[in-house]
Amino acid sequence: MSSGVMVDPDVQTSFQKLSEGRKEYRYIIFKIEDNKVIVESAVTQDQLEISGDDYDDSSKAAFEKFVADVKERTGGLTDCRYAVFDFKFTCSRVGAGTSKMDKIVFLQICPDGASIKKKMVYASSAAAIKASLGTGKILQFQVSDESEMSHKELLNKLGEKYGDH
Repeated sequence: MSSGVMVDPDVQTSFQKLSEGRKEYRYIIFKIEDNKVIVESAVTQDQLEISGDDYDDSSKAAFEKFVADVKERTGGLTDCRYAVFDFKFTCSRVGAGTSKMDKIVFLQICPDGASIKKKMVYASSAAAIKASLGTGKILQFQVSDESEMSHKELLNKLGEKYGDH
């Protein structure tokens, strides 16, 4: 860990509650505080208060609430965060028709509006949190402005990776 930032054990425990079994959490936001990556917020599906099937809108309503939460916690994208989001979507696949997919996305949010020092700390600490989470299960995206965190942008990237080309 080149930055000297440690990862709190709660990070991995919370991630397991998002990625395994009952999938207790829908998304988790992490931040670096006192040289440690900690869980800032872990939100359940019930807390999102969304009715309907996430696959019908490809997680649009849930993702919009997630983005609003990130923006609020970062002072309008002037601070950095890491986050994981359980993205449920549908895509077309040869021989399988329309498939329901469920993928965990890891977002390294280092907006242009954040200080250079913060961006450097988050960039150099990313390897530590990704190692803690176990990156085999997750898709990684880097976000430097709000457009890169749009639902359409992520859905397009997921469709390119898992759908027909």
